Amino acid sequence: MTLTNVQDVASLFPLPSAPPSLYAPARLPGVTHVSGTALADVLKDNHVKWHAFFNDRGFHNHASHHLVAIYALGAGGPLIDAAYQTHAVYMRPAFDSPEPITEKNVWLHLGKREFYNSYLEYFRTVLRIKDVTDVLEEYIFSAKANVGGAGVVGEPQMLNRFYSALVHPMIHTGCGLEFGLLGLVAEGLAQTAVHPVQGGNLIPKSLFHQGGSVERLAALLPSLSLNRSASAPARSSVHAFTILARVLAEPKFSAKNLGLPLVGDLTHFDKVNEVLGHDLVKLSDEWVAELDGNGATAAVVQTKIEELAWMNALIYGVGGWSGRDRAPGGAFNADFFYMHLVTSSLFLPTFVAYLSPRSSILLLRTFFTTSLTWYLAQGRAALPIGEFYKAVTAMPTPPGPVAVPVKGTLTPGDIAPNPWLPIVQTTIAHPGEHLCKLQRALLHNATLYGTREAGFFAGTGLEGAELLDGTLFIRAAGLSATRLGWMKEGEKEGEWDRTGFNY
Repeated sequence: MTLTNVQDVASLFPLPSAPPSLYAPARLPGVTHVSGTALADVLKDNHVKWHAFFNDRGFHNHASHHLVAIYALGAGGPLIDAAYQTHAVYMRPAFDSPEPITEKNVWLHLGKREFYNSYLEYFRTVLRIKDVTDVLEEYIFSAKANVGGAGVVGEPQMLNRFYSALVHPMIHTGCGLEFGLLGLVAEGLAQTAVHPVQGGNLIPKSLFHQGGSVERLAALLPSLSLNRSASAPARSSVHAFTILARVLAEPKFSAKNLGLPLVGDLTHFDKVNEVLGHDLVKLSDEWVAELDGNGATAAVVQTKIEELAWMNALIYGVGGWSGRDRAPGGAFNADFFYMHLVTSSLFLPTFVAYLSPRSSILLLRTFFTTSLTWYLAQGRAALPIGEFYKAVTAMPTPPGPVAVPVKGTLTPGDIAPNPWLPIVQTTIAHPGEHLCKLQRALLHNATLYGTREAGFFAGTGLEGAELLDGTLFIRAAGLSATRLGWMKEGEKEGEWDRTGFNY
């Protein structure tokens, strides 16, 4: 990177902006000008010094994910600096790519990690001259970026790459959009370009030949249709829990039918794509049906985002508890793969605030398909909601000595009157870069959906769904804090689980 470019980097990493919509995660108290400056400084340093992958196996540089998450949770400048140093010690220095990326060859080096820095330079340039929405539409969601067209060799499949490697490019880009940091958006787009295609059956070509772009969703009132066609009647879609109930009931979706665990080079994700990809696309068609025609209102889009938040939290929390016998200690299987479904769903409201209605719908339906694929790839964890609610507390407390309240204290036996507060405190001081992302996502879901009462999901067809209420998220957060370790309170650091379920 040239000196001129280093100087230009400052414009791509200003102080973080406000959330892009009311549905995007709010910043917690503790955010200050000092902490914002500390965040911008370390993000610029990371952007200039280090590569996106820190080894030859393509393991991701997670520093920025960690830093923006704890900043949003209220971490101060010194804590942000300390968190960055935990990553800097093992990073790979940035290196030049074999040749520059230009408009003429932008589609020719996809999937090649050695071209990351050239793609990064390319997208930095593009984002300086084009609106970020236009860039996302052109390079991720357009027909040209996926099935090709004039001047494009082959099929770029950029939306597929966007979800590759446990949806890391999507998460990275989402961080940039949420905090108004175009440098992170450029990194996310460059990562998308150099990731491989995974699960080719999950995003059919036909999705890119339906309609065109219209104005941004954020400009629409909930009463307005996102589809300009007045002749297309709205179709009724099914709830995500209804789809989940079908997937749980049908033997063809079982780990046994898929032959899990696999031996050889084929990944579990690719096996699900190969055997069940077309079935999952059909299920996604049903789930998204209401977003066709005049039913595609902004209110319906937010409802579908909520369904995804609940579904993925349910898979991670209840599924992880059901598979607890596979985890050390036998309390909770904190599945590394299911966890990413929760952390990535956090960014859906942010993307929708930037994207056209057409692309928003495309994002939701393909993210739903991807989520189901990972659910099956890890063995289709059981979801015993009733047992979970009986066994797992909605009032988790930190370990260690308990202060004795003075006389007159209200509810003196209640160690943590708001159980989220000690979880936030221990999380921002925890060195694990994924835990802060998870707890922030669960906290956000609890903020938006915590008032949902038992019975809200009755009639969806999923056994036990009538018992679900807004405490699902704190129950999952408490289990996660215990599995990963209350380090600030003296416990040893725990680990994510990768043993899967039912195989």
